[in-house]
Amino acid sequence: MTMNRVRLISFLLLMTLGVQSILAQVSSRSRRPVATKEKSNSFTDRLWYGGGFGISFSGGLAGLNGNSFSVGLSPMMAYKINNIFSIGPRVEFQYTNGRFRPQFNGPIVKFNGLDYGAGIFARAKIMRILFAHTELSYINRVYPVGFDASGTKLISERFGDNQFLVGLGYTSGGLFSSEIYLLYDLMADSQSTELPLVYRLGFTYKF
Repeated sequence: MTMNRVRLISFLLLMTLGVQSILAQVSSRSRRPVATKEKSNSFTDRLWYGGGFGISFSGGLAGLNGNSFSVGLSPMMAYKINNIFSIGPRVEFQYTNGRFRPQFNGPIVKFNGLDYGAGIFARAKIMRILFAHTELSYINRVYPVGFDASGTKLISERFGDNQFLVGLGYTSGGLFSSEIYLLYDLMADSQSTELPLVYRLGFTYKF
């Protein structure tokens, strides 16, 4: 057998062994179970978002003769501690525009006011459609309290209140959901004529 033939046979044998090795590795990999993709558990994946939007009309404000219009916005965001509990901040703004008359056939006086507030809340999912809500917040409101001596300008005052709210709510469930909840203010002034109840409508994403 010549040297060239020995080299050719050796080369073909090595090629055959290499191909068999490659095929064996491919076959082995094809038989392995496909690894499932792990569910992401990052900080942003645990966040959910929500908020409310409200519009209201009133025949008067603070006992003054006239009409007012209010529009409010209250965004919120929370971090899911686990599948039940979540905690996060909430802010709210409400703009009020009013037209009042100090006396019959008197001049019209306009009012523009901005209420604002912020707080932190916690939630617990009791059931798929039911949740408990507690919130500690501060709200600053502006009210017209009367007219000046000329009757052509409104006098307004600002009042700040702390709130400790507790209550229950209903959510429609799903990725995008609507919600409604009723809260009771444990820090409400017992001498005030205002009811210590807060009624909210809103929407959430990923709650």
